[in-house]
Amino acid sequence: MPFVTDTHPLVWKMSDDPKLSEKVKRIFSEEYIFIPCIALFELLYLVEKKKIAADFESFLVLISSSKNYRIEPLCLPIIERSRRIPREKVADPWDRLIAATSMHLSCPLITQDESLKKIGLEVI
Repeated sequence: MPFVTDTHPLVWKMSDDPKLSEKVKRIFSEEYIFIPCIALFELLYLVEKKKIAADFESFLVLISSSKNYRIEPLCLPIIERSRRIPREKVADPWDRLIAATSMHLSCPLITQDESLKKIGLEVI
């Protein structure tokens, strides 16, 4: 079964962070993972702002060398889906686009974000 990942679970996977549950570690290792293009932009932003200590290029190498990860481009159908997510429930535009990617692909979303858990998505 394929999954879509939010930014932080991806960061935790790539940095081997203990915040990532064993179940999600297994999913990242064994299942097909869509990485929303906007999540990579958010990752770049977090690196540039020094919110996370990581090298962006290293993330790209790890992602591109994995056989089960695919970067999902941002496209008009995803932007249109994001309009169905009320800004009052999910204010962050990156989160809205990540959730819309999950909706567009009809895949569960890997996230710890409480606001994304409350909008009717299947969440891991």
